[in-house]
Amino acid sequence: MPVSPVITTYEAHRDVKASGEYVIATYTIDTDYVTGVTLADGRTRKVLWEGQVLALNPVTQKAVPNFTSYSFSALGVLDQVIDVEDGDAVAPVIFRGDVKEDYCGDNGVFGTVLAATKTTLADRIQFVTETRL
Repeated sequence: MPVSPVITTYEAHRDVKASGEYVIATYTIDTDYVTGVTLADGRTRKVLWEGQVLALNPVTQKAVPNFTSYSFSALGVLDQVIDVEDGDAVAPVIFRGDVKEDYCGDNGVFGTVLAATKTTLADRIQFVTETRL
């Protein structure tokens, strides 16, 4: 299980979309699969960040964070911060388009996407790396 990071706010927005057109679909996020993060004020909330790669639980038909240990098929990339502390929530998921890999999180690590995830999503999502000066 990933370690809960300490953060100052979860309203910060980093656009994961690279360029071009997108297909956005909405999915219910399953709160049971989301770990808590500790906010700067000491509160712990169940929050998923924009850029989180999501998978689909075939039993519940709900989206969950993509971890290889779940053995669920990758679905898409979360398009906004979502707080599920108070229960399941509906969230926009990038289903097709180009996304910035360095803003994405997969298998509990942000800034990189597993090769297996890229292969699974290759027909719909391209992960691009930005050149920074």
